[in-house]
Amino acid sequence: MDRSRIGIIGLGGIATRMHIPALQTIPSVEIQAGAEVNPQQAERTQRRFSIPRVYESYRRMLDEEELDAVYVCLPNALHADAVRAALDHSLHVFCEKPMGLSASEALSLDELAEERGRLLMPGYNMRYVPNYTRARNLVLGKRIGRILQIQATMAKPGPYTGWDPKSDWYHDPDNIGVLYDQGSHAVDLIRYVCDVEITTVEARASSTLPGLEIPDSIAATFSTKTGAVGTLNLTWGAPANLDMLIVHGTAGSLLASWKYFEHLTTGSGVAKLITFADNTATIVRRVARSLVRLAPTDDPYAAISRDFITAIRTATSPRVTARDGVHTLETLNMIARALSTRDKVMA
Repeated sequence: MDRSRIGIIGLGGIATRMHIPALQTIPSVEIQAGAEVNPQQAERTQRRFSIPRVYESYRRMLDEEELDAVYVCLPNALHADAVRAALDHSLHVFCEKPMGLSASEALSLDELAEERGRLLMPGYNMRYVPNYTRARNLVLGKRIGRILQIQATMAKPGPYTGWDPKSDWYHDPDNIGVLYDQGSHAVDLIRYVCDVEITTVEARASSTLPGLEIPDSIAATFSTKTGAVGTLNLTWGAPANLDMLIVHGTAGSLLASWKYFEHLTTGSGVAKLITFADNTATIVRRVARSLVRLAPTDDPYAAISRDFITAIRTATSPRVTARDGVHTLETLNMIARALSTRDKVMA
């Protein structure tokens, strides 16, 4: 494949801020067409990124364009239908997370992708944050020992009313507020870093942001097949914009976030010094690149797009697969049931 012809389904904020700029950095990738129901947004995006053709209907785009792959950047509740339509046209599909709202529906999409011989990849870009990969390597290398406890936090600002011109869909009760948004990333990171599957959950939620009647803060407790226990804390009401994963094991602990990493063991003076030096070097590189206005080398959106395109061109498996998306939705669906029943839910 000399070049990859891409269509973008949905030209809202996640497409224009993240995915289109990331794709434009990859050699031999051509954004050939887009689809957007909002005519003003469609016109702005087409002009800004010089997209040759933009359609009001993504189904018409799929019928009329010769594409290799599409990016599905629609509201969560619309993901599954768009993915199925693209797979029915024998296209590779990158789907923004989550891969729909139902694990059973996501599984049917995974099976359809396998039947068509096409790649279906959910957009769990946090797997490409270097510090989370460092954490995973420590866990898989048995440097943490047997995992005892996991704490995952996603504390983000918004989406309050007016947060984004295209964000009204966040307020749809079917999306269960912050759960299928930041909760999707948190559950996937637990699976990726700790190599565990969640088997039981209990959860509580509150609605605190003005103008929202959906859960904007969720706290859950869980246990895994391996016997580890953990907590999951999600909120839209925090201005700190914090993501963090803390893991305690029989041989040590680790703390990982987008911008910070630490590995702790008993009497680990040397390990602390190495970690401090590594963290300092990472910060210095990031600041230096920003001062000279170079793009960051650890941008997870660019990294996941490179992985998607490489997987298509080389017929290899990417870091995150459709089956990962199915398993994450299984846990999200469990948490949703726990919120509804206020009882413990088991897989």
